[in-house]
Amino acid sequence: MPEHADFVLLGGGLASATAAQTLRSEQATGSILIVSDEALAPYHRPPLSKQVLRNADAEARIAIHPHAFYADKAIGLRLSARAVAVDSAAHAITIATGERIGYGRLLIATGAVPRRPDVPGAELAGIHTLHYLADAQAIRRSAVGARRAVVLGGNFLGMEVAMALVDLGLAVTIVESGAALLPRLRAPLLSAYFERYAAKRGVRVLRDDTVAAFHGHDRVREVQTATGRRLPCDLVVAAIGVEPASAFLHGSGITLQEGRVVVDELLATSAPDVFAAGDVTIFDDPVFARRRHIEHWDNAVKQGRLAARNMLGRRLPYDEVSYFFGEIGEIGFNVVGAPDEGRQWIERGDLDAGSFALFYLRDDVPRALFSIDRPPDETRLVEGWIRHRLNVATIKDRLHDPSFALERIPPQTALILQGGGALGAFECGVVKALEEERIFPDIVAGVSIGAFNGAIIASHPRHATQALEAFWADLSVAVTPLPFASERDAAAIQILMFGVPRFFTPRWMPGIGTVPELPANWTSYYDTAPVRELLAKYVDFPSLATSPVRLLISAVDVETAAFAVFDSYVDEITADHVLASGSLPPGFPWTVVGDKAYWDGGIVSNSPLDLVNARCGPDGKRAFIVDLFSGASPLPSNMTQVLLRRDEIVYSERVRSDLRHREKVGAYRKLIDRILDRLEPSEAARIRHQPEYVQLMGDGAATRITRFARNTGSRQSTSLHYDFSTTTIRTHWADGYAVAREILKASS
Repeated sequence: MPEHADFVLLGGGLASATAAQTLRSEQATGSILIVSDEALAPYHRPPLSKQVLRNADAEARIAIHPHAFYADKAIGLRLSARAVAVDSAAHAITIATGERIGYGRLLIATGAVPRRPDVPGAELAGIHTLHYLADAQAIRRSAVGARRAVVLGGNFLGMEVAMALVDLGLAVTIVESGAALLPRLRAPLLSAYFERYAAKRGVRVLRDDTVAAFHGHDRVREVQTATGRRLPCDLVVAAIGVEPASAFLHGSGITLQEGRVVVDELLATSAPDVFAAGDVTIFDDPVFARRRHIEHWDNAVKQGRLAARNMLGRRLPYDEVSYFFGEIGEIGFNVVGAPDEGRQWIERGDLDAGSFALFYLRDDVPRALFSIDRPPDETRLVEGWIRHRLNVATIKDRLHDPSFALERIPPQTALILQGGGALGAFECGVVKALEEERIFPDIVAGVSIGAFNGAIIASHPRHATQALEAFWADLSVAVTPLPFASERDAAAIQILMFGVPRFFTPRWMPGIGTVPELPANWTSYYDTAPVRELLAKYVDFPSLATSPVRLLISAVDVETAAFAVFDSYVDEITADHVLASGSLPPGFPWTVVGDKAYWDGGIVSNSPLDLVNARCGPDGKRAFIVDLFSGASPLPSNMTQVLLRRDEIVYSERVRSDLRHREKVGAYRKLIDRILDRLEPSEAARIRHQPEYVQLMGDGAATRITRFARNTGSRQSTSLHYDFSTTTIRTHWADGYAVAREILKASS
């Protein structure tokens, strides 16, 4: 086995397996090594407490990937290798055999281990915890010939185990230390419902009690509780919580809190090149604005995937709403969000009839959702409400009615701003029309000149028009008439020769005291230094992090060609970030942010609808797209017009591509539903309520797209995108205002 790997993934669970798969799908070319203390390749753990406990045949179906996957993807597996230390300074881990394995980037995904009872007799045989496949196998063996079992803990795991043992023919008693079953649901209504269900299945539930001692000679025969009860039994399963598997990190230089690995919004730890994901982490949750740890299957998948991308330098924030799927006997349910955030509860549907949702609200904002057999679209929609803190005060009284269509409320308004140089003044007019209609964006995604406008909008939430108009007035130039040329041609000649004083200046006219650079060494024709001062005048950059308007801007790494996204909720946006998005070669030079050089993001995509979908979810939005480039135009009649038409096609095509992608996704969803219709109804219902199905197949509310397209009419001038003359700028913003007013009036 190698002594060094570019990517070492520590832990044999779902987070590591997902990270390995993501690294390869994201075209990582370095070596990947999974280091696990188990003897088996990564497998799914949720079935252990359900299908695997009931039937040994289910073991064949729990592998996350077939064994050939690891060889096909060149992913190494070091099994039965327990990590005992991490040397973050030397970029190496040590395993129990004393061997050291070096890493370029490290992912800590060691998860958690079950907490064992610390009472007299705890060492007796027949007392089990459940975390590994070997644990499930041991419980199943103990159940053979057994008559009575005690399950310690009435949480999700304890309830699932209890139902599985009942199905194996045992009489089961649950001992729960709290006042109610499933205490994490924070809903007496649900706790009582599941207790009634347990009683119906023959399970005895003892609340407000805990184990005091175990009795027996060769193996456990009795549980003595703190209240003095004596419970005869043949086996015990303890489901009393977990501890993070992080003891080996002490002395590593990696910050821990209560034993959990502290990560930032990118899932990076305090040590360089070290990331963490899954049950072992504690992170700042931007959705709930507090530090949390989540011990869910869904969270391990999402964090493993995101950590892998960030190990490749993607800089994506973790801002997911957590899902939890549980199966207690025949009852499958989803929990979305944080139930402990709820202060008010609204029921929807009929719990006893088996189609039910419970909204958890705080100050009229949904914070969590519990659901049984509700439509996936409904769950996805409420996830968006939770993520974006939608206030539902105006519809709160109707939430209880299952016939009330939840998709009537758009959770977010997104404004999509393209690049196009001087054409960006058209966007200024659109914003004025939107604000007059009291339409304000929650998200603004911009590229190139759209990033300039977007930064000003985010810096002036709900009143950006005045600042935008002043910015464009400062940017525009007065044109000196020429006797031999039209006004437009005169503007083109003047700007090509002398630039735009407050935006860019030509390199062939260096400033006083500046040593001219030889043209052979130029990497651009103009210098964009003047616009930094103008941006500072109109954008309060420190305020962007707390603005109610989230700013997304894009650029492309000159050296790696990687598409980069700068996010005001993740990055400390500066003038350099904005300028990087507008650094279109060969006219403008690249802009350095940190240690990377960037060009205009429009080279890759000039319509950043995809940024909004990737960062803020694809569903349930009201999106306004400003389309600066013509989709239809007469045939070019000369080479200059050919180049102009080429740019129009390149810069307008992406929006249509995004819409076609959504159509294709819709077709796949219909196909999957037709396939599920051929399964047994009970199995199809179970699949439809898995988090993967809800998140991939649930549409939430459809995104409504309104496009403000610039009217191009006949063939446009080739200088239009760099004509910053006062006359042309005023024409563009008047056109934008008129087009937006007309479209908004027609849609009202």
